[in-house]
Amino acid sequence: MIARRLWQKSVVVCVGPTAAAIALAAAYSGRRAAVITVDPAPRLRDALGLREGGGPHRVELGRAVGVLDAYALEPKRTFDAIVERLAPSTEAAQRILENRLYRELSAGLSGSADYVAIAKVYDLIDPPRYQTVVVDTPPSAHVEDLLSAPHRLGTLLASRAFGLLQAPGSVLAGATSFTRMMLGALLSALERWTGIDLLAEIAEFTQAVKDVAPRFGERAERMAAVLRAPSTAFVLVVAPEPAVVESAIDFYGELAAGGFPVAGVVANRVLSFPKWRGSADRYPEPLRGRLVRNYEQLWRLSRRDALALRALGAETGLPLLAAVPLRSEAPASIDQLVEMAAYFGAEGEAVLAVR
Repeated sequence: MIARRLWQKSVVVCVGPTAAAIALAAAYSGRRAAVITVDPAPRLRDALGLREGGGPHRVELGRAVGVLDAYALEPKRTFDAIVERLAPSTEAAQRILENRLYRELSAGLSGSADYVAIAKVYDLIDPPRYQTVVVDTPPSAHVEDLLSAPHRLGTLLASRAFGLLQAPGSVLAGATSFTRMMLGALLSALERWTGIDLLAEIAEFTQAVKDVAPRFGERAERMAAVLRAPSTAFVLVVAPEPAVVESAIDFYGELAAGGFPVAGVVANRVLSFPKWRGSADRYPEPLRGRLVRNYEQLWRLSRRDALALRALGAETGLPLLAAVPLRSEAPASIDQLVEMAAYFGAEGEAVLAVR
């Protein structure tokens, strides 16, 4: 089956909300799998039995052949762990983590959920701890928001602006007397307001980080290579609505242009009602007419879904990996997630065949 090809991949990047179901399907097919999510919804947290902390949390799967661990990432903690791993010594890491500017700045830098999600993938595959790692990426308006994540911090730390901060007095030295006066007044005001010797703090921070900066750059290159590797598969998750499908086509174009391997499409919240050819004669009016009209409306919506998904396939050439029916609410238990995962064992061709 087409969907089962995903289980031979080391990394599955799920651009949408069904990462947990994909990881469950991998575990039930016998794989040692992990799912990574940043700030999961309360229902998903409850369904996976997640507790506080980044994980791993073993998901109870009953008689499943494989294994599933779940990671609910806390961006600040994850970013601190990266600093600790890349610093040349425990003492160097501690200097960075205890710096007041780092504590303020890291909240903003680590707030990039894209970065910490991709960074965690790299941690789990080098060295490999799982056969399949599924990452639930945050929604991104543009592909560069997601795929440039590994480079952002490395680029910042290698920039000339960051280099100048290592000797902040040089910024003032090269300025005109009027500029020096204005900057000096501004810095003095900031120091009185914050109680921090700002120039000294900046110099101390950049000095502590300078040994880590090249390692961030090297790590970013390796992470970018993982995202383009043949062992990685991107999965587009779409609701089968015309406007959503149009956005997915554009997003696929960006992925393809960037050389990222896209395995296929998962359609979520799908209606699949064939044209009714039965009879409602056993029901009295007005119930009979109401039933027929309601079913006719569901059939028309099913046709709309099928046509939108056919258009997506025609434009991209991507297979439909699974079609998950519309539900009244998101899965809130492991049993409901397992039920959802079952759709990855069957193809979505029946949806496309709605007439």
